[in-house]
Amino acid sequence: MLFELLEFGIRGLFLGVTIGLIALPISILFLTTDSVDLAVGGYAVLAGAVTLMVSPTAGVLVGAIAGILIAMSASAVVGLISLRLNRPGRHDHITVVLATFGAAAFLESFVLTVFGKDPIVRRPFEDLWEVFGLLLNPQVFINFAVALTILLVLSLFLYATPFGRAMRASSVNPLGASLAGIPVQGIWFSTYIIGGLLAGIAGALIVNTTGMDYMSGLSFTLGAFGAAILFGLRSPLRAFVGGIVMGMVQAYSAGYLPGAWATALPLGFIFVVLSAGRMTRSATGGRA
Repeated sequence: MLFELLEFGIRGLFLGVTIGLIALPISILFLTTDSVDLAVGGYAVLAGAVTLMVSPTAGVLVGAIAGILIAMSASAVVGLISLRLNRPGRHDHITVVLATFGAAAFLESFVLTVFGKDPIVRRPFEDLWEVFGLLLNPQVFINFAVALTILLVLSLFLYATPFGRAMRASSVNPLGASLAGIPVQGIWFSTYIIGGLLAGIAGALIVNTTGMDYMSGLSFTLGAFGAAILFGLRSPLRAFVGGIVMGMVQAYSAGYLPGAWATALPLGFIFVVLSAGRMTRSATGGRA
């Protein structure tokens, strides 16, 4: 029993790292623009598909770079469309979110048309590592190290650089920031590019572990969005921690519950946490 708990916990930790990676761009975009990009999962799938296609001929590193660049290109297009709909002093967040949902649907169709229905997955390591009696893919440790590095660099970038402070100012008061000389539109566009970069890295890592298919984009987005809202959308660090929590919930659900319940429980967990938070704020007069 104890060994099972440890096994599912470790697997949930590594799963949560990839969820947290996709939650990061959701949190950063909301921190900067007060909006959400529902296409981040699509960027990850696109990056994974390109990585899988390019790697056999050009190598794993070149394949990953190609996938990340394609994801950034897709996010740039979505960013341009979103900026046309959402300008300082004229916010239309619902329209922007719907536009990104349309982009997610387009990316899903694009991946299906170009790459087909086959699973998008590769196994870079044939031998598994034994850790505490568990057989684990060495790639999960690479994913973990990359995720922690990204989290550290991103935290320094957001809170210790002028550009990071300008990003936060653009969200708090876009019109005031624009009047103060901050290029709000340029910062918002850069945020979409950063989101594509992070989602692309996540996709390039996921394709080497659990893999994906052309329909995985929406599930990636839902899981990451749920992770981000668990502890607050405006904090990338908390969004990443939320991803780890979601990974643990999914791992234990898959281990101890039937298939249908295992799929539904993580979403139910998000609902319970959000409901509890809302009730707490109501009981304290909105100060929680």
